[in-house]
Amino acid sequence: MRVTLRNGALGHVSSANGAVRTPTTVLVAVQSYEIREGLVAMLSAREGFQVVGEASTCEEALDVARTHHPHLALIDQELPGLGGCWTIRAVQNERLAQVIVALGRRADGVLAEVAGAQAYVQMGTAPRELLSTLEAAIQA
Repeated sequence: MRVTLRNGALGHVSSANGAVRTPTTVLVAVQSYEIREGLVAMLSAREGFQVVGEASTCEEALDVARTHHPHLALIDQELPGLGGCWTIRAVQNERLAQVIVALGRRADGVLAEVAGAQAYVQMGTAPRELLSTLEAAIQA
């Protein structure tokens, strides 16, 4: 169940113990408009997530992250500009997000993880698996 916290933010009541918890704030930085909008719609409909910003380039991603300091940054490894791996490194170095999950088109996410992502998800992954990966990265 959604609740409004004193600061005006939305929170959720856990059915297990009745405690109110704030949603995980998310930055979605993906080059493709269609993929970005799909991710935003999926996360916005999911209890426990609040999308606070969207970006389609490295520069936009850093601007949004610096403004909102999201808990989770979901970053396309192939963002235009300086590149997604560079953006991941910058977000990590500036401590702009607590958790970084990289999205990519390849099956191997080694470069993103070396850059500082806690997890990697291949584009086209089933929504249930993507959400499971995001939730596991947040809990780690």
